[in-house]
Amino acid sequence: MEIFLKIVAPVQSYDFQSFFHNLLLTLPASSLVGVILFFVLGAFSGFKSIEQRLYIVVSLTIVISFTTAFYNLGVPVDTLIAVYSEWIHLIVRWVHIIVGVAWIGTSFYFNWLDSRLERDDPDFKHLDGYLWSVHSGGFYRIEKLKGPPKKLPKVLHWFKWEAYATWISGFVLLILVYYLNASSMMLGNSGILLTPLQAIIISVLLLIGCWLLYDYLCKNVLKNNEQTLIAIGFFLFIVLSYSLTQIYGSRAAYIHVGAIIGTIMAANVFRVIIPAQKNLVTAAENNEKPNLDLSLEAKNRSIHNNYFTLPVLFIMISSHFSFTYGAINNWLILAVISIAGILTRHYFNLRNKKQYKFWILPAAGMIMFFLMTLSSLSVFERKEAPVSASLELVKFNEVQNIIKYRCGTCHAKYPTFEGIEAPPKGVIYDSAKDIVANIKLIKAQAIDAQIMPPNNLTGITNNERETLRIWIEQGANINN
Repeated sequence: MEIFLKIVAPVQSYDFQSFFHNLLLTLPASSLVGVILFFVLGAFSGFKSIEQRLYIVVSLTIVISFTTAFYNLGVPVDTLIAVYSEWIHLIVRWVHIIVGVAWIGTSFYFNWLDSRLERDDPDFKHLDGYLWSVHSGGFYRIEKLKGPPKKLPKVLHWFKWEAYATWISGFVLLILVYYLNASSMMLGNSGILLTPLQAIIISVLLLIGCWLLYDYLCKNVLKNNEQTLIAIGFFLFIVLSYSLTQIYGSRAAYIHVGAIIGTIMAANVFRVIIPAQKNLVTAAENNEKPNLDLSLEAKNRSIHNNYFTLPVLFIMISSHFSFTYGAINNWLILAVISIAGILTRHYFNLRNKKQYKFWILPAAGMIMFFLMTLSSLSVFERKEAPVSASLELVKFNEVQNIIKYRCGTCHAKYPTFEGIEAPPKGVIYDSAKDIVANIKLIKAQAIDAQIMPPNNLTGITNNERETLRIWIEQGANINN
């Protein structure tokens, strides 16, 4: 047991005996809470299964017991909240990616499937199409009927929870990361001054309003003019991207563009696609003719979602690439990368229909190349004066003070910046060793890209950035 504990908890010294003693003391009260919760859950129709309730209750009992034991041993509440918060962020983000991939995967699969169906076989004129495939050591035959079957099967698979779970987990992340830290994560340094509450209200209104505008355009103004819809839609996308970079900080602006598109995609499923499928099922059950207009609209919205996916996936990972959201014209970079993604998706959609427009991929590649080149011109042309040997050496004490007050309020073992409970990405600058270990990161984020601190919340000056640059070029000496 002792060897196991040393492996899973490699701390220098910890009184596991006291912890287990406290854990045993907390079990009776925690178990009582669990029993009460067991019966409370039974009142809800979704938790009638005893097995399901046991899983939930046992899990929560363990969490409560461990939390109480740590608290009784003197762990501060703030520390518990910080640790739990980080793990909740991790779990929610993990779930978000998993269900998002499941949703996007089904979207890609069914668009591919619909394009690959064999429709010219004279022996299967009763079908709208069929397809043979091989996967994982087995053969599969898929058929698409021209209409509903005479009798519905006992099990009919629906594809909706992936979309709902993706949006819900994404909105929870928006709350955890941005709404609860609005002062540091949402507010920008542009001319538009907002309070945290105003920023949150604008965010919620945009999520709802953009869906309503998109839905109105699809149903009324541009119902039979797809090309005009695409042109106006992309124009509005550019306007939205630019406006958000003026309202919010750069990272928050990107995330909100993704959140708005994700909301539109999920609402397409909830408000259009699933109702159309329910109409088909109801018509089949009652031996009635389905409303084909609903089915056609659902197919169109499914295609829209198919094209939305790659821009959204880019936005989901953009926070790892500061040269995109941190650029001066970050809204334009987002628009151009989205064009490249949409073109790439369009190539594969055409390819699935056996229309091989190979030029689309090189065109998308060239768009990305020119974007990279043009957006990097300021870096390419930057002619920094060489550090002269006669230039006065920058003292490490001066550098350490800059990092302490401009970066260390967040990047510390115990952050002091309001709303920051743990150092972002685990990066800390508490000691000279920490600073040297992250010197490439400091140069890239604070000097080259100048996107740190985010929105310059701590007020670092150009002279301070220049001091850091000179110190690094002089060899980053910590012993002067």
